[in-house]
Amino acid sequence: MPGAEGILALDSSENLYYNWTKVFINYCDGSLHQGDNASPIPYKDTKLYFRGSRIVRSHFKYLINKYKMDEASKIIITGGSAGAVASFLWGNYLLSLVKNPSAVYNIPDSGIFINENTYQSDVPLIEICIRTLMSIAHVT
Repeated sequence: MPGAEGILALDSSENLYYNWTKVFINYCDGSLHQGDNASPIPYKDTKLYFRGSRIVRSHFKYLINKYKMDEASKIIITGGSAGAVASFLWGNYLLSLVKNPSAVYNIPDSGIFINENTYQSDVPLIEICIRTLMSIAHVT
């Protein structure tokens, strides 16, 4: 990954983890990579697809088949923002796929969303948004 920094950097002088296998979960379909809705949701003049769960599973399968990720000696699963939340949510699944679960390290980056009431009401906005989105995306 040219230009990678921090724990994703490939330069041994910058990163203690330079030669570890890394799984970076980027932002996806808005459902924290948990969506599994077979049908698109109409919105304005387009359709929204919530299939993050299918996408993550297919990526893990690809990484195992192409790069033998399940045999890696050290694996970092990480992500930023919603991708960091996804690394929390998918970490145990990854453990179930690899031959040596103790080789997996989950290092999310900035995946905390504070569930406080809005300044205008007693409504916990993040919780309501996530619950609504999870319902639309068919997250069980």
